[in-house]
Amino acid sequence: MARGVEGFDGAALRAARLAAPCRDHGHAHMLTVSCLARRVGTSKTLILDYEHGRSSPSPQRLAELARAVGVPAFDLQRRARLSDLRAARGLTLSELAAMLGLAVNTYRRIESSGVLPRRRPGVFWDLATALTVDHMQLHEAIRRIPAVQERREAADGTLREVLAQALEPGPYQPLQDTSLPAQALAATYDVASSTVSKVVNILLTDLRQLAQQQAQLQARRDFTAHSRPTHLYERELETISNRIAEDVERVPDILERYLVNPMSQSCWHSLARLYLAGPPGSALRSTSGDVVVALHKAFNDYLIEVTPAGFQLSTPGVLFFLDTLPYYRVIYTPPERAIRPDPQYYGWPSFRSRAQPNRRHRLRVAHVLGHDPHPYWDGGSWMTIQGGSRSGDSWGSSTPWSDEPPF
Repeated sequence: MARGVEGFDGAALRAARLAAPCRDHGHAHMLTVSCLARRVGTSKTLILDYEHGRSSPSPQRLAELARAVGVPAFDLQRRARLSDLRAARGLTLSELAAMLGLAVNTYRRIESSGVLPRRRPGVFWDLATALTVDHMQLHEAIRRIPAVQERREAADGTLREVLAQALEPGPYQPLQDTSLPAQALAATYDVASSTVSKVVNILLTDLRQLAQQQAQLQARRDFTAHSRPTHLYERELETISNRIAEDVERVPDILERYLVNPMSQSCWHSLARLYLAGPPGSALRSTSGDVVVALHKAFNDYLIEVTPAGFQLSTPGVLFFLDTLPYYRVIYTPPERAIRPDPQYYGWPSFRSRAQPNRRHRLRVAHVLGHDPHPYWDGGSWMTIQGGSRSGDSWGSSTPWSDEPPF
């Protein structure tokens, strides 16, 4: 294939052309190769080369083809990476950097290593807007950057044995700072081994709790005098087994989120102060206005609400803070005083209540993809916050949920 946009999908171009109407022959007629060639100012032979995979268009030509057939440019690419999305918009690296207000080398680092600048909260959303993609498409494009995939593969290989040991019966063995896995992960993510071990131990503790639940259910199932039907135990065991497999699979995503692209320390301290201020909110007099603006931008305006007193966390904001607190508490030093998660302070049942014993797990799962504007909370079915904000009159009121999945 001739040099052009990497990952171009000629079959997708052909399918989009056949589905597009042809203005020259009437809307009931499909777009012909000749008409498409005239629309983009090229030859019929080159269009056929595109469709049959013998040639790949330039970024500018790809954008023209997408407009001509009426589909987004990334629909004409296979497993688009971040550079592919930029090419689909017909932008050079320097042009996109200028649109984002970043130095060329800063943006080049995003595209080459998947590392976002911490001094620019909200650059993720600026990038999604500039590339005209939604946050899920941008997340996937960043995940396909070779450097990101290499980190994920390295973490998976390093932790495979550690995670397996955590699921085995016997005494719990936390990951030590001086251990070979911790040192290897520290080199992979370019952070201190003490930080790596603390984050990984949070994940190991969660897996241990699931493994203990699994063992208890197996013992009850095998007890001949139990009164419940065996198939109910089998169903619960299958659910826990699936959760364990999902959590193990998700470990590299969590490490990438918190060790490579965490929120800035000033943003997290501001969230902590708002949480400690409680439902009345806070004027954040001790925090500069720039940090508040950065929080709004970094989280696409869904974590914070304006109140007569100043600001307060929205319901998604409290859920997000409680969900990410275990990680950020070991990455950054907590501000002011110790932070103890107490949702009862906000009129909610305790995480450890018998009514909802797994709620904290679900909240943590809801945010492993990053700081998304429409987080979902799995309370038994797929749910997403309507409009990304709370509409109740009080913190104890019900939050409007939708049954539609967030992606």
